[in-house]
Amino acid sequence: MPEQWRKRFGTEVTQEIIRFGFAKLNLHRIEAGWACENIGSVRVLEKSGFVREGRKRKVLPFKSGWSDAYIFAILKEDWDGIKNSKEPDR
Repeated sequence: MPEQWRKRFGTEVTQEIIRFGFAKLNLHRIEAGWACENIGSVRVLEKSGFVREGRKRKVLPFKSGWSDAYIFAILKEDWDGIKNSKEPDR
């Protein structure tokens, strides 16, 4: 829905999923993959602390043809560092 684009909903939801994965599911690593052409979604992952680890060539089947996908991951230690850097000084 274009009217919802660029309103930070994607970033907020992504960060809640990360928080849940590390805090409640005790995950060590969370991975995500996204079409290289989808710049908005790539930005959401990067703003949420994910690191681009690689690219899979022609892995996503679209009506227009095959598309490449970026592979991202965030580690618990990455998330803890992000979370701690946002806490106010005491």
